Amino acid sequence: MRSPHAKIDDWLMGQEEASTDAAEEPFDSFGPISEIRRALSRPDRTSVTRGPHDYTRILAAEADPYHRRVLRVLLASSRVSVIEVEDGQSAIDLLALRSFDLVLLGMDLPHMTGPDVIRWVRRSLTPWSDIPILGLVGEDHRDQVGRLMSMGMTDWTAKPLSRHHLADKIVHLMPGLYDAGL
Repeated sequence: MRSPHAKIDDWLMGQEEASTDAAEEPFDSFGPISEIRRALSRPDRTSVTRGPHDYTRILAAEADPYHRRVLRVLLASSRVSVIEVEDGQSAIDLLALRSFDLVLLGMDLPHMTGPDVIRWVRRSLTPWSDIPILGLVGEDHRDQVGRLMSMGMTDWTAKPLSRHHLADKIVHLMPGLYDAGL
């Protein structure tokens, strides 16, 4: 029987000393049974293992390269995956092709404006027609926020973007990201 204190290399290579101590703890291929029972009875909540797709997928539709770069920096986290597009039509096309958890939507987009994208998403008969949309509203669209909210925009934040304000809005919409380090 393998000693719980034996080196794994010695055990794998068969160089373990012969143990005749019958009082040793039972051992299976995962380790000493008492350690396994202890781990199962009191799970460690500090080390959460995450699967390969356990992250929040965000679609950022913003025409201005500066604001796209700011979003990229502000949303840098191992728990967040951001895909950026420059126009409204590309945002609609990506929504049809991939699954997203949140849309960050600028209002001054070419090909389809932000309000057009909101209207199209909310009127579509798709599984993602109820996706949260966080509007990135510039100074020229602030007077239209009420109309945008009635069209289906979930929430909004003002440009220029602030890390604290953006993180608060995203965590409000996606509560699982409260500890993502945004």
